[in-house]
Parts: sequence; structure tokens; C-alpha cells
Amino acid sequence: MGGVLRLGLRPAIASTTTPAETVINQFPRTLQSVRSTNYNNIHASCRHIHSYIASRITFTMNKVCEACKTLPPIVDQDSYQEKGGYEDVNGFKCYIAAPQPAPETGIFFIYDIFGYFKQTLQGADILALTDPGHVVVMPDFFFGKPMDVKLFESPEGKEALGSFFQNEANLEKTRTNALKILEGLKEKFPTVKKWGIFGLCWGGKATTFISKDAANGFAASAQAHPAMLDPKDFADFPVPHLCLSSMHENKEDADQINAILNNRNDGSLGKIYPNDIHGWMGARSNLKNESEKESYEKGYAEVVEFFKKTLG
Repeated sequence: MGGVLRLGLRPAIASTTTPAETVINQFPRTLQSVRSTNYNNIHASCRHIHSYIASRITFTMNKVCEACKTLPPIVDQDSYQEKGGYEDVNGFKCYIAAPQPAPETGIFFIYDIFGYFKQTLQGADILALTDPGHVVVMPDFFFGKPMDVKLFESPEGKEALGSFFQNEANLEKTRTNALKILEGLKEKFPTVKKWGIFGLCWGGKATTFISKDAANGFAASAQAHPAMLDPKDFADFPVPHLCLSSMHENKEDADQINAILNNRNDGSLGKIYPNDIHGWMGARSNLKNESEKESYEKGYAEVVEFFKKTLG
């Protein structure tokens, strides 16, 4: 996709004009003490975002290892060069990784509240480049103004986060925009027979919010280290779903969701990564750390395996 604009990582400060305690109370723990915007401190800060207990791993890891064999090599966040490019789809800038000229499956990837980070873009490329080779599209729902990590250093950070969730990250607004983008993608990629949807953190919540209505057109959905986990979201869920929780999600909620998903016979799967932080597959992952890199790889291998089963 030569010639398309490459975006820089320039997060902007969200408005702090609207208190939103209700929204914040749903979001896992108060953001208290991020010291810096560099990757190491973002990684460390997640312990202040979630304070819950780990649980067991319930998935047979040999399936993950099979998928790991086909994943491209994982590169640290400072060295990685994304393989796709940016294009406009119905008025939204989208990162698009399309390894095949006529893909038959697609994945709609919703990032976390920090927007385009190298770790997240590499995740999109992994999903696109690993067999069977989906077109993967990551829209910029925040129009170049994701949540600014620096806000968490200030007393106003909590209010700013609440305002961000009510405005830029509003779920109803996100659903409307996602369906508008999907319309454009169906025109752009007419060979795609099935679309899946995948999200990280807030994007995971948005994913379930969108895909719980079968009429929205997604054949399968997945989320990793999801925000605002709610077992009620999965009552009569219409499509196969993958939920990968971290050590910091609410254990009781995660266990209930896993029980629901693991009792289905449609390829759904729920599990907990008991030693991994909230954000291990997105902006908070430190891919210079071998242990985190390994977990990142296993997580994306699970997503690859899930969509291989459910999208074909």
C-alpha cells in the first residue's frame, strides 16, 4: 500500500469538562500513578489500573503452539515497522494490512484507548500475515486524539478519563461509526465473505457491544484484557466469542464469562492469563522483555487460531 500516509504517535489531551463517576466506576480501578509516557512506565502503570487476582489457564496450549509456528517473528516496539498502510474508509482513517489481493475473510480490529501504538499495529499485522491471511482493518475512532497517558499524572486524570469515555469512546457512537466503516469495507473488499471483530481493553468492550447484535454483520468476535467485563453481555450471545482476560480483570466476572463460553459448542473460548498484565497484547506490552514477548505471541496465536476456526 505504497504512498499512503504514515501516522505519528501523537496522543492529544482529552477534555476534562464533564465529570463521569458512573463511567469510571465501571472501568477497572482508578488510574493513579503513571510517571511517564515511555513504554516501560506504561507497562508498570497497569498495576494501578487493575488490582484483581489471577486464575487458572483452561485452554490446551498445544493449539496455541501450532499457531505460534506460523506467526511472523515478534519485534520489540522501538524497532517494529508496520507492514500495512493508512487509507480513508467512509471518512475514517484506517490502518489496513491486506496480504492477499482478494481476501475472503476480514478482521475489524478496535484498539485500546491509547490509539495507534507499535505493539497494537504489530498485532494487526500478525493477524493479517498468519495463515489463512485475513485483511485486517484498524480504524482511528478517536480522529488522531486518543487518551493521553500524561493525563494520569495529574489529579484531573480521573475526570479526563470519564469525559473521554462519555465522548470520544462512547459505545453507542463507536457502534454507529463501526457500522459505517464496515459498509465501506464491504465495498472496498467485496471478496470478503465473513468479517470478525477483535478489540483490546476498551476496544474489547466495544467489540462485545457491537457483536452482541447479529444484525451488525460480524460472524465472530474476540477481546483481550477487556475493560468493563460483564457476564450479562454474554447471555444468548449470537456469535462465537473469544475472551482472554489478564491477571487484573475481576476474577469472579471472568470466571462466569469463561464458564458460559467454554460450555458452548461453536468454537467459543474463555480463559485467563494469570501472570500477564492488563494490556499485554496492546500499548502496555514491553516486547523487549522476553517473558512479556512470549505471552504477547501466545495471545495473538490464540486469536489467530480462534478466527481460523470461526471464519475459515
